[in-house]
Amino acid sequence: MELLGHLQDADARVSYGDINEGERWAATRVKVSRPTDTELEQYLQVSIGGEILEIYLEDARTALGSETVRDKNLMLTTILSGETDPAINRHIISYALSEWHGIPWDETSRFTGSGTAE
Repeated sequence: MELLGHLQDADARVSYGDINEGERWAATRVKVSRPTDTELEQYLQVSIGGEILEIYLEDARTALGSETVRDKNLMLTTILSGETDPAINRHIISYALSEWHGIPWDETSRFTGSGTAE
């Protein structure tokens, strides 16, 4: 996953666990270890195609229009629980937006008219 290399390039204290793979998906836990802080961890999963992605894309079409979701076939899921590293989250989002032309979504804001999460 190129995203993991990007995160390690952005912060030398980033590592990741085993990459688990299934049909059309790959996942791992990203860890941030700083000498003075508790080790932080979050889950990342990349899925290509599939029924769940299609459900989200249909919601995006309704909220943002067909043109915005044209040629989208990948979903990045990150699960944040407890204490997280805001800088790493910004790097993840920035990468998804610039490299994959992502459409942000979250459980609270869902999709917004501008194509970005509030």
